[in-house]
Amino acid sequence: MRLALLLLVWSVSSFAQVPKVLVATIQPGLGPAQALQLDGTTLVYTTRVGPNVEAQKITPTPAQWSAFRRALDAQKVWRWHGNYDKSNAPDTTTWSLKLEYADRSVMAAGAAAFPDRSTDRSLPKYAFNRYQLALQELIGRSFGRGVKPIEVFDLSELKLVATHPSENETEQWADFRDPRGKVHRALLHEPVGGRGKLAQVNRSSVSLTVVVKGPKGEWQEQERIMQVSPSKK
Repeated sequence: MRLALLLLVWSVSSFAQVPKVLVATIQPGLGPAQALQLDGTTLVYTTRVGPNVEAQKITPTPAQWSAFRRALDAQKVWRWHGNYDKSNAPDTTTWSLKLEYADRSVMAAGAAAFPDRSTDRSLPKYAFNRYQLALQELIGRSFGRGVKPIEVFDLSELKLVATHPSENETEQWADFRDPRGKVHRALLHEPVGGRGKLAQVNRSSVSLTVVVKGPKGEWQEQERIMQVSPSKK
């Protein structure tokens, strides 16, 4: 009897982590448009390329739903504004989110702009990257372009610990350690940090292309050089 009651409580608490409404869309530049819509405890995932539409059903586990809700709370998604729009941004992604729980809800959308600390200082760094990571972990695949965990850090927080130059570009990579001690590998031309990209790999250093805001608020690219950090003895 006690076991049955515990199982019932666990079942109810797990179901409570599933939102009442979840509708999310994203279209990264010229890439395929993707959408998620909740149907009970199942998510309908659609991909549209021109007139062609593919749909799949995904049923996250209770643990995945719980982790998703914790991530939303930690990222302060509930503080997001209703609309974000910057015509001069380097990223042309358009997106929308409608999310409703019994105790929290948010409606937000953006065109070439995203929630970040420039609009709300209480938000974490690279808030939209963190949101995409949370969705990826919920559905087990990328939503929009694939976002990697290294993309929630500033370059200043990362240390270059190893490089692998090669005559073959596809075999070039560099390893970076985040503030928590975890090492992330980036291949040539892949993202490094929130706004960087690995541009060149040398024996003891790398060159990065970084998107930064200019003095008039315009976005521009800069080159950064990082040296391999001495190993700890």
